[in-house]
Amino acid sequence: MTTIHPTAIVDPAAQLDPSVTVGPYAVIGPHVRIGARTSVGAHCVIEGHTTIGADNRIFQFASLGAEPQDKKYAGDFPAVVSVRGVFL
Repeated sequence: MTTIHPTAIVDPAAQLDPSVTVGPYAVIGPHVRIGARTSVGAHCVIEGHTTIGADNRIFQFASLGAEPQDKKYAGDFPAVVSVRGVFL
């Protein structure tokens, strides 16, 4: 069963594998998919059309899937797709 800290905010439309753990104050948006055995640390924000594969560990305060702070950004949908065993 997915373990979500009571202070985390996870959109009901987000797709989390049952083995995912979500730490305190994390925020996960509606278009997010997170694979098996992935750990999302405290205060992480995952938004946009973002897919994260299996066996990943996302450390505290990471931000994934948000618009970059690049002035050349054209407004495309950002997406993060990771393979197995990435530590961010």
